[in-house]
Amino acid sequence: MKTKFRLQSHQRYPQIKFAYVDGHHDFDFDVHSHDFSELFLVVSGSGKHTVASHTYPLSTGDVFVINGDIEHGFCEVNKLKIVNLMFDTALPFFEVPSMRQMPGYQALFKVEPIARQASEYQAKLTLSLSQLKRINGLLQQIKSEYDNAEQGFEIILTSTMQQLAIELSRRYQEQTHSLPKTTLALSRALAHIDRHYKEVGLDTETIAQAAYISKRQLERLFRQFLNTSPNQYVKDLQIRHSATLLLNDNKSIQHIAESCGFSDSNYFSKCFKAQNGCSPREFRKQHASHNS
Repeated sequence: MKTKFRLQSHQRYPQIKFAYVDGHHDFDFDVHSHDFSELFLVVSGSGKHTVASHTYPLSTGDVFVINGDIEHGFCEVNKLKIVNLMFDTALPFFEVPSMRQMPGYQALFKVEPIARQASEYQAKLTLSLSQLKRINGLLQQIKSEYDNAEQGFEIILTSTMQQLAIELSRRYQEQTHSLPKTTLALSRALAHIDRHYKEVGLDTETIAQAAYISKRQLERLFRQFLNTSPNQYVKDLQIRHSATLLLNDNKSIQHIAESCGFSDSNYFSKCFKAQNGCSPREFRKQHASHNS
């Protein structure tokens, strides 16, 4: 039976779902899974990384993101030293909306981890020595804040993780010549959706144009990688956002519907109920009574 690691067992501080772990591998590390996402960077040494039965060579400067429940491990290691940054998959503590609007962030943190499960995905982010030096500086700051936990460390830790994620996303986006067209197209589509999902009239045709592919290609990519349609993906985002507004905003249902990209409040209520099992009005009332 393969080992499954849990974030809670690594997490030092209850207020922040995060763990920093230095990994020194002189021996192979059996295939395992976990209930969290993991960003890891190869600091030195070499080896091979197995992800869902596919194997990739590892060398200094390689960066991988592994999402929860994905089985992976290390073999043929030679003084392999990596830095592991572990965080909640559903709600990364450092993620902000502007990040999701970057194609490079979507590619590195969302698309690539999915692509590695289904096929032997050869593209990867490998930092140059100068880039690695800059990233190592951020990692050392993260480690210092995490280890010392001085007053306010959560704020510095979050902001430094944000800086790290943006730096890596920029570097990933610069490697467009070596990335599969599917990764680029889907990443552009996801970034466009995150910028515009609150607007009325966002449709598959518009998203396809932003991704520089046909509507049919877009629908195929969403089915292949996300197991949904572009329209359903947008609708899910809109409904999740509306739930947040219902709990934190006293505006009318009509106003909230329009704020989430729905021109018709009746259609919005129908979609909301289909996903949450109750109407927007009932949802708001239930949570208001729980909090009173």
